[in-house]
Amino acid sequence: MKNILYLSSSGYTGGAEISLYHLVMDLNKDRYEPFVLCPHSGNLVDKFKTNQISTCIIPLPSWRKIKSLPFKYSCLDRVIRFAQSKSINLIHCNTIWVNHYACKTGKKLDIPVICHLRDLIAVEQVKKYSLDKINAVIAISDSVREVLIKSGIDNKRVYRIYNGVDLSLFKNLKRTLRREYSVSGYLVGIVGQMNPTSQWKGQREFLHAAAEILKSRSDVHFVLIGGDNTPVSSPEHGSYIKELKELSRQLNIDEKTIFTGFRKDIPNVMASLDILVSASWAEPFGRVIIEAMAAGCPVIATKAGGAPEIVCDNITGKLVPPKNPRAIANGVLEILQDAELMRNMSYAGQKRARDKFSIDKNVREIQKVYQHIFNS
Repeated sequence: MKNILYLSSSGYTGGAEISLYHLVMDLNKDRYEPFVLCPHSGNLVDKFKTNQISTCIIPLPSWRKIKSLPFKYSCLDRVIRFAQSKSINLIHCNTIWVNHYACKTGKKLDIPVICHLRDLIAVEQVKKYSLDKINAVIAISDSVREVLIKSGIDNKRVYRIYNGVDLSLFKNLKRTLRREYSVSGYLVGIVGQMNPTSQWKGQREFLHAAAEILKSRSDVHFVLIGGDNTPVSSPEHGSYIKELKELSRQLNIDEKTIFTGFRKDIPNVMASLDILVSASWAEPFGRVIIEAMAAGCPVIATKAGGAPEIVCDNITGKLVPPKNPRAIANGVLEILQDAELMRNMSYAGQKRARDKFSIDKNVREIQKVYQHIFNS
């Protein structure tokens, strides 16, 4: 039995944390015992504790910020002592943002460290975040992996493993949004956090595309799914959502737009949509794209980041240039006017999700990395 410490940069569930949750829950418990460390309480911590996963809370202030200087070394000492107390054999850092803690703990205790790289970073950031000093890096897409190789990291220490989704959640789905908002016709949606630092997800471009689509047909509603995960006490909390709602009014499409806020029922949300739009120009992979395909929803995605590795152009959806609302609109209109194309994309997307992006496959491949490290 090997003890693995998972370092999370958040106690709340975002895309990275959902991936961590499924990895820990589906781990082969006969071979590995998981311990999770989060910087604060939140619904992710609650989910782990509910499922009897050993979870500890230790603040992990940003290592590179000057304001963290009075606290970070004492927090690091607590991480080291926790790892010692649990006889940890390997540290798996779930995101780059807390990799300094993982790296320094691993060096102090002479145990291997893996970092899960879930972001598109620049070559010069590889050394900044000590990715060159650990045993292995798991990249969630080829676009992420390429940066690591360009930075000079040994190809043998870089593993490309796609995120997976729990396909069991995408059965017996209900189109809840239609009933909840009393709408008919088609629903075209975009899913993602809406805060000032996530504007690269493309909600503005989505609204401009919606305005273009409504010039051609009136039987479509546009759904913006997601909340603002910045602290409620922050003066920026809700500011981006307010901007988007104002833009919707300026474009004269506010009666056709729906802001749902944060949703826990993503499988049913995806089943409610006729088309998902991923308008991001900096998405390292695209979990929501896989979730949409698993629910049988065709996808319009940009030719940027990891999306082209998920969407098969003209088969499971359409790929369009980034930051191009007109191209998004044309893609949506082409699918909406062809019922057979929509059905074929729906079936093809579900098959691709099953074949390439299941959580079972994701966990198996990550466990192979563990075994390789333990055997080397």
